[in-house]
Amino acid sequence: MAKRIADKELTDRNWDQEEESEEAGIFSIASEDVLKSRPIKKAKRRNLGTQADSGGTFKGFKGFSLCGAGSGGAGGSAVGFGNGSLFKPLPSLANGSSGLSSTPSFTGFNAASETKTTSGEEKGNEEETEEPPKPVVNEVKEDDAFYSTKCKLFYKKENEFKEKGVGTLHLKQVAQQKTQLLVRADTNLGNILLNILVQSSMPCTRMGKNNVMVVCVPNPPVDEKSPTTPVPMLIRVKTAQDADELHKIIMEKKAA
Repeated sequence: MAKRIADKELTDRNWDQEEESEEAGIFSIASEDVLKSRPIKKAKRRNLGTQADSGGTFKGFKGFSLCGAGSGGAGGSAVGFGNGSLFKPLPSLANGSSGLSSTPSFTGFNAASETKTTSGEEKGNEEETEEPPKPVVNEVKEDDAFYSTKCKLFYKKENEFKEKGVGTLHLKQVAQQKTQLLVRADTNLGNILLNILVQSSMPCTRMGKNNVMVVCVPNPPVDEKSPTTPVPMLIRVKTAQDADELHKIIMEKKAA
């Protein structure tokens, strides 16, 4: 059958015009001679006779029925199907039961929780055994130094010593038989904490258990406002023997 199309095209000029009304058509019944000449097809259902004969899937089901205590046996009423089969309700869910607890016990997650706890403890033990990574420091070497030792450097400000940094002290022989005292920080950059020449007039004193104090004009300066003012610098080494050795070498180089 062909698709019906519009008799009149709708445009911007005729959109507000009323359409002419059409007369309703009259349907007429075809005669028997006309119907005989027309091909009439009937749909055929599949497996219609099989389900009707067998009764379908629920042929044996005839509804529910309640049986008394005598039919269901001890422990309460039983529920039965129409085909004669019975099933007994759970005693814990029956009304008025006093022999058993009404709250069912459930232990299905015990194994999972124990496994989770065990795995958590193992993970905690692994975290305790793991050590944090240590930073790798490549120290700047002073190959021409004739003496080197680890130290902590302090400078005096307002009657107390303040920490300048931790590094390595190097004593180096330079031009005109002078001795250079150089302290580099224990970092990858090897920042210079102190760089001076050992002068004959530079005071050097052995202090405390493992300290050596010198008075000098620090380079780089510790106070930008007065960079040329002498400042007491305290050099702390590991042991008293290291402090004695450092003090002895500085005193010898002062006299040279």
